[in-house]
Amino acid sequence: MKKHSIGIIANPQSGRDIRRLVAHASVFDNEEKVNIVERLLATWNTMGLSSVLFMPDSYNIVYRAAERIRNLRVNLEQLDMKPLFTDKDTLMAASLMQGNVDAIVVIGGDGTNRAAIKGLNPKDSTPIVSISTGTNNVFPSMVEATIAALAAWTMTSEIIDQKQVTNQEKFLKISWDGNEDIALIDIAFTKERFVGSRAVWDPKSISAVFCSRARPENVGFSSLLGFLCPSNQYDPYGSYAILDSSGESILFPMAPGKIERVQVGEYGHFEENKPFTFVLRDGTVALDGEREIEVFRPTEFAIELSCQGPLTVNVPKALELGVEEGLFKN
Repeated sequence: MKKHSIGIIANPQSGRDIRRLVAHASVFDNEEKVNIVERLLATWNTMGLSSVLFMPDSYNIVYRAAERIRNLRVNLEQLDMKPLFTDKDTLMAASLMQGNVDAIVVIGGDGTNRAAIKGLNPKDSTPIVSISTGTNNVFPSMVEATIAALAAWTMTSEIIDQKQVTNQEKFLKISWDGNEDIALIDIAFTKERFVGSRAVWDPKSISAVFCSRARPENVGFSSLLGFLCPSNQYDPYGSYAILDSSGESILFPMAPGKIERVQVGEYGHFEENKPFTFVLRDGTVALDGEREIEVFRPTEFAIELSCQGPLTVNVPKALELGVEEGLFKN
């Protein structure tokens, strides 16, 4: 049963990390996020969407956007949750939206999308439309908000078969000492002892990298593996590299405008349901570019690829099917 409702998760912290200081990444301020939400709401207002559920945030992004639209007929409903103003808000918001909306628009980077996916039930995943805020992301796309809004809106139609216009994404599972977590794109083991500024920006600190997908046209760790052993978005395998100071030298774009050189001793592909074991003696583990796990003694980690990840809306296919079904004629 269609809900005729769409969720909005807009992260006010995305696009503002240390890469804006140590590299040449763009600053994506909150006013631009307000502009994105304004275009979403304006589009849905024209298309007759019934309602929008949205995550509360410290900048009141959705409220500010709504104030700019005359005669807004879309019903806006803020989620009943107490915000902590951390990534846990995104996780909680996605969990509350699942089953209550036909699609979720996530405005943020790889980290924001990772938090949203952690809040969804993979067996009954609500499809996601991701709008990238920044220049260092792989999972979300730099798609115009108006087009993203139309694609999400087609998910509310009774005549659109969701299976025809959604893709099931890959992700990485990591487990250690009875704990587990996930990453959408990459897991990096570093020699940095503390989480600190979270983002990894020193190439000399990297010990190993695992990616669910790796392409040379990306920026970040997935580009490193893209130059060595590429893996495409829907290939049934991922890529890995173990760094070694005596290994083969490779140049890659670690961050916008920042080309770095590292030495790689071993690299290749790893398949679904075949865990790869790596021991980190002392350091941190970064998930989707941000250090999350601190390690102070030799610890064995198991990294596993899963092809049973979240559903994402294929924007071109959604619009093409919408045209074929006549959704835009009236």
